[in-house]
Amino acid sequence: VALAAPVFAAEFTDEQLEGLAARIESFDAAMKASDMSQVMDVVPPKVLDKIAAGFHVTTEQLIEATQQQMDQVLKDVKIVSFGMDLDAAEFLETADGTPYALIPTETVIDMGEQAGGKTKASSSTLGLFDEETWYLVRVEDAQQVAILKEVYPAFADVEFPTGSMEPVTE
Repeated sequence: VALAAPVFAAEFTDEQLEGLAARIESFDAAMKASDMSQVMDVVPPKVLDKIAAGFHVTTEQLIEATQQQMDQVLKDVKIVSFGMDLDAAEFLETADGTPYALIPTETVIDMGEQAGGKTKASSSTLGLFDEETWYLVRVEDAQQVAILKEVYPAFADVEFPTGSMEPVTE
């Protein structure tokens, strides 16, 4: 129970919560515009640096390669909708008292009729406040969570919720 003791939003100042809302809004706009450099801007630098090092590239090269991959994927897949529900976020803390937010996130993509149509992914996004800046991390990706826990040891014992995917039938 101590590992995920609820922390009330009052633990964050109004200014910090407004910063989280602004960060989510800018991320949402970047997702809709398929702007990977802005999308990657919300990932903690420690996580980006670790991923880049694993591929033996610079962080800038990693971001550029990710943009190229996303451009390729988006030729066949359309993001229909994307959103994070800050009003439904859970504000928690790690065992050492590091506060964080888990924000319900929903993405609907259309892969085209030949590839199965529309799919809805439901997950949580980690809101991480580090060095006076909010960062956002997908926590349904086991590889990304492993890197997060390596560069932010305070999260080592945190169990993140798993995401789900389901076909959209309209």
